[in-house]
Amino acid sequence: MIIWIASYPKSGNTWVRSFLTNYLSDKKSFSFDQLNEIKKFPRNDLFDKLKINYNDFEQIASHWINMQEIINSNKKITFLKTHNAMAKVNNFNFTNSINTKGFIYMVRDPRDVVLSYASHLGKSVEETFSIMKNDKSFEMLDINSNQKMSILGSWSSNYKSWKNCSVAKGLIIKYEDLVSNPLKNFNKIIKYLSRLNSLEIDKNKITESINNTNFKILKKLEFEKGFDEKGSNVFFRNGVVGEWQKNLDHNIVKQIEEVFNKEMLELGYL
Repeated sequence: MIIWIASYPKSGNTWVRSFLTNYLSDKKSFSFDQLNEIKKFPRNDLFDKLKINYNDFEQIASHWINMQEIINSNKKITFLKTHNAMAKVNNFNFTNSINTKGFIYMVRDPRDVVLSYASHLGKSVEETFSIMKNDKSFEMLDINSNQKMSILGSWSSNYKSWKNCSVAKGLIIKYEDLVSNPLKNFNKIIKYLSRLNSLEIDKNKITESINNTNFKILKKLEFEKGFDEKGSNVFFRNGVVGEWQKNLDHNIVKQIEEVFNKEMLELGYL
């Protein structure tokens, strides 16, 4: 069955994915090759297998479950990364309890997300905020493609869709908590996975994997080796909490806080 590593873009998903792939491996260091152990969903090889039209998102959505059944045919626990909302398109659900065991959902202050996502997309902050508040926004195959891969929805609807998920019991982690206390919160992730799948809790390995995948190391690896998931600019920018206080225009801050007020209050961002 599938355990999802889910989030709105630029919210710490890749950091968690890096940590987990290193923790689950027998490697003493981390490389981006390890990320292949937690693949993205959906992906083109599954489109080919089911003869899905790449350019027809409604057809992609109609095969969400079929693709997951193929993945689950190995009868093992499989970790998958997604930015897809826990959505329904034309009565086709993103997943179901037969295919999903659980999920880890990463959420981040939208005032910081808008800066990071704008850099990734190569768009202005204003354009990016328009995407973030649009309940019908999509993730494309890449920044230069018109091929729709996932339905993101807005920042708030993406978060709420996973928070209210009834398919499986998940774990929601704030990016800010992961930054301020990585040991506590990565421990929380491993304990959650242990309850789901009897994953061994190795405290030394947790510490080792945290050290192997800290932001400075990931940034250095991208500089030295490149990273094929980067967008218009470097993928690992600075990773700090509260960048918006210095670099985000006051008018945009006000708009974000108005549009996402309920969810930001709930999460303690306001």
